[in-house]
Amino acid sequence: MKMTTTVRVLLVSLILLLPLAAAESSKIPPPKGDQCVEETEWMRVHHFETILHQRDETVKKGIRTTKHSLKNCISCHITANDAGVYARYSDKEQHFCASCHEYTAVTIDCFHCHSDRPEEAVRESIKKYQKDGQHPHHVTHSSTSDLILNSKLLTAQ
Repeated sequence: MKMTTTVRVLLVSLILLLPLAAAESSKIPPPKGDQCVEETEWMRVHHFETILHQRDETVKKGIRTTKHSLKNCISCHITANDAGVYARYSDKEQHFCASCHEYTAVTIDCFHCHSDRPEEAVRESIKKYQKDGQHPHHVTHSSTSDLILNSKLLTAQ
């Protein structure tokens, strides 16, 4: 079956306009900073290379810097919504990383080990559970990092 030129143009136009529709309906809170550590367009294409390079520098060479660290990205891009709630990676519409990875059908495993929210969010959840009279170890952890951070915060008190 042959497609007419008009139908092809319409299909291509529709495909190109889909990201605009998704961007307008975004429920993601804005980042804390005024500007990313790199240009936005560059980061959209190369952020995974930067994160992997940072991982290699940290894990293999012991070099720790914050400019391109995952923790730094999370601290800026994962912010509380109007109700004061920080999205978790499982929330595919509101978590900064998850929304784009879901849209592009990319599977990542960063948050199996790393926290999917900033330290202040973990601190707030610990305080909430303590205020409610529950032991903070009952807080569900999405990652090993959340569990370790929770333990460190508890022993510091």
